Amino acid sequence: MSKYPQLKLLHHITNEGKRSVVGGASLKKQGLLSGVSDICLPVANDKYNVLYIELKVGSNKATKAQLEFISLVNKFGGKALVVYGADAAKEVIKNYINNTIDDMNIADDIYPPRKSKKKRGVKDKIIGSCGKNCLTCANMCIEKELIK
Repeated sequence: MSKYPQLKLLHHITNEGKRSVVGGASLKKQGLLSGVSDICLPVANDKYNVLYIELKVGSNKATKAQLEFISLVNKFGGKALVVYGADAAKEVIKNYINNTIDDMNIADDIYPPRKSKKKRGVKDKIIGSCGKNCLTCANMCIEKELIK
């Protein structure tokens, strides 16, 4: 049995990127919601009903729509936050599953409190055991990375 079977439900929400006016309108009709966080773990723990992570790198900041989404998730019983860097995201996910996320040093829904010092333009990745980026790979084998 897997140590973190919940991770089978972890998924990336493809809500970013530039689109044409027609393409954007079509996605809106289909239910696209501006500001939805990048990563979702739709599993309850002992305190929260869902985990959302808005993944950022370098000096990038969350948009107004992203902060509003995070606020709503937190208001309605979920845990949502802005996380800087893949390693920090792994740490947040692991602590959420283990019911220790409230023991982390999270300030103003941001973790870690001091932003990553990565150079601007460097794309962050969560690499699974298959060697591919879990944010774009269907294998979602991040679990093996978390339990190392």
